[in-house]
Amino acid sequence: MKKTLLCATAVAAFASAGLVAQAEEGWYGRADVGYVFSGKLDHDPERDVLHTMGGDSDSDEMWLGDLGLGYGFDNGFRLEGVVDYRTGDLDVGPGINGGLPADIIGADSSTALYAAHADGNMQVWDLMLNGLYDFNRDGTYQPYVGVGIGAATVSAKARNLAAATGFGGSMTGAYGANGFSDEDSGIAYQALAGIGYSLSDKLKLDLGYRYYTIDNLDFKGVGPLGERVNYTADYQDHSVTVGLRWNFGAPAPVAPPPP
Repeated sequence: MKKTLLCATAVAAFASAGLVAQAEEGWYGRADVGYVFSGKLDHDPERDVLHTMGGDSDSDEMWLGDLGLGYGFDNGFRLEGVVDYRTGDLDVGPGINGGLPADIIGADSSTALYAAHADGNMQVWDLMLNGLYDFNRDGTYQPYVGVGIGAATVSAKARNLAAATGFGGSMTGAYGANGFSDEDSGIAYQALAGIGYSLSDKLKLDLGYRYYTIDNLDFKGVGPLGERVNYTADYQDHSVTVGLRWNFGAPAPVAPPPP
């Protein structure tokens, strides 16, 4: 589904190339800050170990920033390289594989398992290559769409505590922390859309939206009794950004030949 979204965005951009004229050509720099308003790290243990951490973790108060250098062509297309950084907390879910709440197990059961003291955080560095297309390049407002691909390094911690309760809900004991605290790298993809507003002939205000995903991450973790358990994970998020683009200058026009 997410690969289809990225491909559809690219096709729409290239199919619209003939609708825009008089695009500026030349190098530009960009800087943005943003907020991740919806994100999820979907993680699962590679093997079935009872009472390991289950479910997934949602992003919580995650922010991003980036710096980039690009080149705008006279047909409306842009190509840019961008370094991004994301950081924030993870809202780790309460799932325990094989755990059941006390009211399901029954009052005559000696123990029931549940997750306690869940916490996590995540940092992401990436280097992205983005291809974009600008509409209405001769106007003050310039919408754009684009797609990107790159390499990302993810440092993530997600854990909870498999706690045991007895009759009446009193804690009778606790296992060690489930989960992982590790780093891995993967391929990142993104789809971009936004609008540029010309503040001057060289400076633009950029308001944007991004859908971002990283596939096939592997984190080394532990189970509740200290056994080695590896987790596979995918990450995706939606963010909004605000930034500036500075055009370093288009090539000087060629003088027409004398009559």
